[in-house]
Amino acid sequence: MKPSRYVRMARTMLQIIKRARVPPYLHRRSNHVYTIWQHLVLLALRQYEAKSYRRFIDFLHECIGVQQFLELSKIPHYTTLQKAAARLHNGILQKILESFVLHCRIRKMHVAVDATGFGYGQASWYYTKKYKLRRKFLKLAICADTDWQIVCSAKIRHKRCNDTVDFIPLLEKASRTVSIGTSVADRGFDSESNHVDAEKLGVARCVIRPRYENLQLCKTKGYHRKRMKRRFPWKTYHQRSKVETVFSVIKRMFGDNVMSRNLVTQNREMTYRIMAYNLYRINRDYVLILDVFYMAKTTMIFIFDNQLPGRVCSRTTCDVVLSGKQIVPIYK
Repeated sequence: MKPSRYVRMARTMLQIIKRARVPPYLHRRSNHVYTIWQHLVLLALRQYEAKSYRRFIDFLHECIGVQQFLELSKIPHYTTLQKAAARLHNGILQKILESFVLHCRIRKMHVAVDATGFGYGQASWYYTKKYKLRRKFLKLAICADTDWQIVCSAKIRHKRCNDTVDFIPLLEKASRTVSIGTSVADRGFDSESNHVDAEKLGVARCVIRPRYENLQLCKTKGYHRKRMKRRFPWKTYHQRSKVETVFSVIKRMFGDNVMSRNLVTQNREMTYRIMAYNLYRINRDYVLILDVFYMAKTTMIFIFDNQLPGRVCSRTTCDVVLSGKQIVPIYK
């Protein structure tokens, strides 16, 4: 029997947690009722379902497959998950984000950097405008791989700040595991120091759109910024739109508001939301591969280069061509 989507996501999350070498217990004297692994899997599934702690526990009673896979002797109370979400520190969560890159077996990353905002609470825009309330936002800056479209590193802020200060810290976190080949960002990250520091990190190519494109070249400061204006690689820069796709999927699936009240728990909630998105993206590609494989009738061919050699297919066969990450069934 084919496992459900939640069991596949739980299995993938458990593999990533073990790859990150997260201990099953934080302390040897802690009550060994639930492990950290079980808490992390359940917190990621909760964000995937976009439910509150109470509603997710009710939902968990119906997920028999998840209970059997995680070997839960009893269903945890909703306050157990709530306290576990605030107890796990950023060091463990950052290791897990780095393990997503290792799980995808990425040898060299091509990343895009951008930022977006999430609202506090569930107050509508109409309500805040009518009563002239101050609307606050949580700012999320991410570094996403353009091939797999997974989030490699993230930076969360609660105050307004220029985007340029988050560019290098995001690249530093992402480059701890795999080297970065190309980094792309919009004009909000335009700075000569960002180009220089990116070269020091070992980034082979840093493409940042100039902030003042119509300004004369002689009035533009910085060697790297002048070089960007002379010959701007538009084809490479258009890969930046994939990070907008990442933001769109996160907001459509999990909402564009955070429900936590405390600043620490808001940061944790946003990190778990990023983990849930990465799990969704990895398992979505896995399901796509299986569905195409089941469509094949008799013949399947795997080609791992970008060139498709000529082949004549009979009417009773179907060739499945795997080129990079694109899977194309060919019928004739």
